[in-house]
Amino acid sequence: MTAEGIEVSPYYVLEYPDFVHVVAYDADDRIVLVRQYRHGLGGTSLELPGGVAEPSDADALATARRELREETGYQGGSFALQATLSPDPAKLTNRLHLVVAHGVCPGRFSPDRSEQISVELVSRAQAYELALSGAIMHAQHVGLLLTALQRRF
Repeated sequence: MTAEGIEVSPYYVLEYPDFVHVVAYDADDRIVLVRQYRHGLGGTSLELPGGVAEPSDADALATARRELREETGYQGGSFALQATLSPDPAKLTNRLHLVVAHGVCPGRFSPDRSEQISVELVSRAQAYELALSGAIMHAQHVGLLLTALQRRF
């Protein structure tokens, strides 16, 4: 039902948990990206690390720390929530949290068994070019990366 009382039927709204994507900078100011296999694409995709919030996560920052460590091994540093957005307000109830991290350090990573992930470190200029050239194909990640590159915390 719209605000004016018009029934829209059938109409489907999907309920998913919130998720987080992280723009993480290491000590050399390089951005940590992941290249991973994506079933829908049928190939690999260069992306920001991130994932779904779990009930045990205290907040978006906890999800960001956990997902960054699991997918890349990077940890430590300072984390800040930069934005909370809707990935698709027409159909989805969840929120997407953009977290920016500075000063993260490498460590051992442990992706899920179903994930085929490699880590890539790029400069800010390279990240900008990857986003604009189509080398990063995931539209949300392009927008989030460009947003993060415009701001500092």
